[in-house]
Amino acid sequence: MAEPTGLPDLGSHVLFQHVTPEALNALQSVSVVKRIAGGEALVRQGDAADALYFVESGRFRVVVNQTRIVAHIESGEAVGELAFFAGGKRTADVVAMRDSSVLEVSRRAFDDIARAHPELYAAMLKLVSERLAVATARTASITAKNPRVIAMLPAGTSQLPDGFLARMAEAFTGVVRTETPVVPVDRATSEAADAHEYQAWLAEQEAKGAYILIDGSGPEDWGQMVCRNADALVMVARPGQADPETNAMEKAAMDWIAEPQRTLLLLRANAGKTISHSGDWIDPRAPKLHHHVALDHDADFAKVARFLTGRAIGVVLAGGGALGCAHLGVIKALRQAAIPIDFIGGASAGAAMGGAIARGMSVDETLDQMEAMFIHAKAMKRLTLPIYSLLDPTVFDSELRTRYGTKDIADQPINFFGVSTNLSTNGLHIHRRGPLWECVRASGSLPTILPPFIDGEGNILVDGGVLDNVPVRIMHGLKAGPNMVVSLGDPNEVWRTEAHYDDIRGRWSLLRDVILRRKQTVQFPSIVEIMSRSMVVASRMASKEMLGEQDILVNPPIIADMQILDWHLGRKLAEMAAEYIGEQVIPKLDLGI
Repeated sequence: MAEPTGLPDLGSHVLFQHVTPEALNALQSVSVVKRIAGGEALVRQGDAADALYFVESGRFRVVVNQTRIVAHIESGEAVGELAFFAGGKRTADVVAMRDSSVLEVSRRAFDDIARAHPELYAAMLKLVSERLAVATARTASITAKNPRVIAMLPAGTSQLPDGFLARMAEAFTGVVRTETPVVPVDRATSEAADAHEYQAWLAEQEAKGAYILIDGSGPEDWGQMVCRNADALVMVARPGQADPETNAMEKAAMDWIAEPQRTLLLLRANAGKTISHSGDWIDPRAPKLHHHVALDHDADFAKVARFLTGRAIGVVLAGGGALGCAHLGVIKALRQAAIPIDFIGGASAGAAMGGAIARGMSVDETLDQMEAMFIHAKAMKRLTLPIYSLLDPTVFDSELRTRYGTKDIADQPINFFGVSTNLSTNGLHIHRRGPLWECVRASGSLPTILPPFIDGEGNILVDGGVLDNVPVRIMHGLKAGPNMVVSLGDPNEVWRTEAHYDDIRGRWSLLRDVILRRKQTVQFPSIVEIMSRSMVVASRMASKEMLGEQDILVNPPIIADMQILDWHLGRKLAEMAAEYIGEQVIPKLDLGI
């Protein structure tokens, strides 16, 4: 394995297709090879932009204000060209994600070469223009590129199970299903004699587009070399069999590999084994995501492979009270078609349905649960003095505690999130930890109908639909890959009434009619209907704009005139939705699985 030397093959890059070999050779002649260890900065925000860099091997992240990652730069790309040609200061830190090699060209040297070969200016101007176009189109954050070099470390005092690396490589191969090679490596099979040879070998594999899974356990020098040159870190834990305190190699690795590139796997012997105390392992490692993996369940290995290759399948569920039973029909259709659900999230009723599925419940069990709460226990039909709310939440809260339990969201077998609206911080509250029942309760706290939920930190939380009834953007921030986004009701529906404003009854007329159980011939919109419609209208208008390229928006049919408290129609609605999704949506899906 030879040490990397010379200029990257820029002649094959589209930016340099019109640059002569003489110009490229001249550029190489004034270039200096510079090696940057993983975790070190190539340039710092505020530095003078007095040099231009071309990445020969490795990978860099671009970080603004030391907190926000705005880009990733790989082999063959330029670094710092915007500030270089503007003649100003560096606008961001550029930090090596692993041991990397760049070619450095000073301003004077570039200007001298470019005067003799003006096509270099044209090529770099094209690069600057394209980078600016991408920056303009970006939102506040970026979606990280999929990692190619993935380090796997035992967590705490855990040990990787025998054959674990091979099983994971097999799962990757099954997921990518292309000519893309998947290369498992451990200390015994590595041919690298030193760090430079190892770096050169990685560059060679990346040029082939390979996924490289490397076991970093073993000697400290080996582990450090593996982690310092990895794009992502996977920490593998054995809860119940090991101590969760981070080991020295993990601590070193976390210095090099940022939180967005960290994953924690929590292994258990079989799918029937109870999951508990996941937070003991999560908290000291701050991974972006954690996954529960049953060693007797190949599908769990495939799930991890989908997450790490940007193919994980998400389901995003909107709020809508009893209309949310349509979500269960969507889940049923997906399961009948053997389409995996890797991540599920939602607002209000979507959080309630998604939370039940994340627990491992079946569709029928979830429907039984909803009927037990809302029909038999009448959890949403208990009026109270309207000081905190119109409804008494006592029975509702008791039912939620009993049926969803106090187990942490992190202990659910399927990844899950719910959203509520935080009146304390004036923003969206994303529930990824804490008792599952509290998430469902907070996310479904319809303002004025139910009292707000107050969490352990004193945050006042109401229905997530107030700010984001279809939280697909939250899902985008948590994972890459396709999502089925389920909205409720026809987005083109026009809601009108035959009632007139003068039909509003005065308090004594209203009290009399309530006592005598009289109903108006034409019903004025109720407070429940108004609140529900007010929350979903913005989401329906914006739902298409929220979608990513791989997302699929579905609007399952709703029973005519069904209202958000018509739980007695829930089972029928679920069947309608399952039939619709099975016949009209799934045959057209291409989720790449």
